[in-house]
Amino acid sequence: MFAIGHFAIGYLTGKASARKLKVQLNMPLLLTASVIPDIDLLLGFLLHRGPTHSLITIIALTVPFLILYRKNAVPYSIALVSHSLIGDFFTGGIQLFWPLSTEWYGAINIDVHSLTNSFLELALFFVSTVVMFKTGDLRKIAQDKYKIALLLPFGAVLGPMFAAGRGSEYALSLLLVIPSLFYLAIFAYSMMVGKFRKR
Repeated sequence: MFAIGHFAIGYLTGKASARKLKVQLNMPLLLTASVIPDIDLLLGFLLHRGPTHSLITIIALTVPFLILYRKNAVPYSIALVSHSLIGDFFTGGIQLFWPLSTEWYGAINIDVHSLTNSFLELALFFVSTVVMFKTGDLRKIAQDKYKIALLLPFGAVLGPMFAAGRGSEYALSLLLVIPSLFYLAIFAYSMMVGKFRKR
């Protein structure tokens, strides 16, 4: 799954848990949590969908935050887990129990370059964008603290766009270019807001 789908799933699952727990969300941090496992694409020595997508690694990363921030950390932990257990589990699989096992686990195995995946990510994009707009969360992306965290989601969208339509393993489907441009604009605007305002 590309960043578009991960943002949508991470947002929708994180938002649902935040609502249930009655906690406030920081949108830049939530969107960042939804793509953190793909940091392996920047770290050339790690296999993609391997160690950073492992449930064991994710638990090791989230437990300290859950201890420190308790229920406030739950939506971000859920967004992080959703990346592997929902997004990538169905689109190629993951090394779910690394380092205990290097076996790959997955279901259905939808090809990320297929029309099925593209339409699924488009549908998720539209649903999550409507929810973000109706709840005011779209506007919060530019208003919340820690906007610098948006550099990771910005890169997660920009990287595959450079290879769009070129047939590369990580190339973005042309159907996802418009949603990608939407997120790039939102992230760029959000990171720049306040930079040029008089204090």
